[in-house]
Amino acid sequence: MSNLLESILRVGMTVFIVGPLTAWVARRGARERSEATESLDRFTVRMPAAIRTIMACCAVAFELLMLGVYVWQGVSLGEWDHELVWFGHAVALAGMAIWALLSIPRIDVDGERILSRNVFGIRRESTFGNITRATLHTQMMRIDLFEGDRKFCSISLEGVCSLNLLARLEEEGIEISDAVDGPMTKAGLCWSAIKPLTIVFNGMALVFSLVIAFMAVFTDAGARLLLLVPFLFLFIGGLLPLLMLSMPLRGIYEIGRQERELGFSFAEEMASRGATGTSLVDDDWFIEISNARVVAFRRDYLKKVSAHEDSESGDRCAVTAVDGRKFKVYAAGSTLEDLRGWFKNGAGKRDAVGRAGAALETIG
Repeated sequence: MSNLLESILRVGMTVFIVGPLTAWVARRGARERSEATESLDRFTVRMPAAIRTIMACCAVAFELLMLGVYVWQGVSLGEWDHELVWFGHAVALAGMAIWALLSIPRIDVDGERILSRNVFGIRRESTFGNITRATLHTQMMRIDLFEGDRKFCSISLEGVCSLNLLARLEEEGIEISDAVDGPMTKAGLCWSAIKPLTIVFNGMALVFSLVIAFMAVFTDAGARLLLLVPFLFLFIGGLLPLLMLSMPLRGIYEIGRQERELGFSFAEEMASRGATGTSLVDDDWFIEISNARVVAFRRDYLKKVSAHEDSESGDRCAVTAVDGRKFKVYAAGSTLEDLRGWFKNGAGKRDAVGRAGAALETIG
């Protein structure tokens, strides 16, 4: 009976707390970005307040959990209560650290002046005249600005007014290139698709490890808890990204089918075109990474691309190959619409702001 009650509580927490809370954060973040100033002369790029607020609230909530144990049990704590208190302390500190990492970085633009602040609180100042180029990493959701060969600053693409920054850079005639400049290969596309998830999972493993290390110091469990750390990185940081490989591998499999059907080598064709990075849209090819999936098709392989539709597994569209085979392609709705528009009307030019806006649609 107790196991059944525990399962019900977990499901209830996911359905009524975690799910709505995640959706609220995503909606508020998208709303803040949409309501941000349209000025390209004065604006601030920083993480949306909704995300920063929820992290601060989580930290306070776990600290209140610790205090609640004191109030409930008084100063006489049992072994389990003692560990719960230090667990609350540890998670609260981890939450405040994440809040600081999200809250401190920012870029302030005031006319020609650019003032940046990194995660360590170090401030640097420059002007648009000194910025020589910028790189856009849509998978990592990051913008990097350079002064010559030296990186001036980095900021998250999820930040409010990040599109203002890209538009201002284009207005100033500053080159905005893809951050991934290596040759385009199937292995490179696959890695680029799961790289953000790998970093997130390893970040989770690191946070959990710090919590465990904190509890190992202040509780009686001691070194026994530290034995969990390698397994956290093995399972969360290693096994979960490997399981996520199933998402981009489906797109890689479709590239292989096209190679066999049309008789070409993807690596050789990309090398002959000088294709680099993770995106290529021209008259012959449509290649994009979206929602950890690889969407890559050669025009003469496709016979029909339907309009995208919503499903429980995410946005998808039906594709018909020249051999009559029909299959589903899963990706963000904006990417699927771009695929259909490319197939019907040819390649259109999409600037850095457009690519960044499409990337933000996948999280908004």
